[in-house]
Amino acid sequence: MSDEIAVVTGAASGMGEAAARLLSQAGWKVLLCDLAGERLQAVADRLGGPHEVLGGDISAPDYGEMLVAALGGRPIGALVHCAGLSGSMAEPARILEVNLAATMRLVETIRPRMASGACAVLFSSNGAYFFGSAKDEQINAVRTPEAVASLAPMITSSGSAYTLSKRGVKLLVERESPAFGARGARIVSISPGSIDTPMGRLEMERNPIMQDLVDRAALPRSAAAEEVAAVAAFLCSPAASFITGTDILVDGGMIATAVGAARPAAPG
Repeated sequence: MSDEIAVVTGAASGMGEAAARLLSQAGWKVLLCDLAGERLQAVADRLGGPHEVLGGDISAPDYGEMLVAALGGRPIGALVHCAGLSGSMAEPARILEVNLAATMRLVETIRPRMASGACAVLFSSNGAYFFGSAKDEQINAVRTPEAVASLAPMITSSGSAYTLSKRGVKLLVERESPAFGARGARIVSISPGSIDTPMGRLEMERNPIMQDLVDRAALPRSAAAEEVAAVAAFLCSPAASFITGTDILVDGGMIATAVGAARPAAPG
């Protein structure tokens, strides 16, 4: 990986910082990306080593150009895309734009710059499983970032915008896997449940049902950011060389006990 670089979005705190730290420990030079430039530099300083920072809004029209300039022609060996908005952080249109449209543009930017053997890990959510597959055909028909706004009639709140956007990320990974494979690269999504990060704690505070779901999960607790980041780091390693085009649930069994075969039987 001497001439390759790892890219982590949302790296200024929480999940992104944990992913950057584990990739750094694995020997990667990391390009840390987030809105907050000063906080990014503080993370880079804590990590030590020759890491770089890129401050900017991932949904900005020129973000792709900024990223390409920061890469300076170096191939991407790993990407962990943590940047996004939860249902409590913005209005529905903004959530769709950041979580899905901007992610689609990011994938378009990185695809031709992925090294052979590289992996892109996108963060979905176990909320994508609660949303279900009934609308997959409509979501999957949206093939350009500009068309993401056409999904607005399918949502009724910021929460449903979040779950739809994360369902879209999961489908994007499936759809993009052949194009990544043609370059000898991989693309995977991770669907965490409740994580003990600032964003995760905000959702727990504003949505009491989240605590109930956590309490009923097979492992009834929130995950530490490092527990989820470790899965991302594994997926970016040669040990995961045959994993692509799929989603990995890292939710302590929440989906299993809420909508899967492990859920309690109905009375009677």
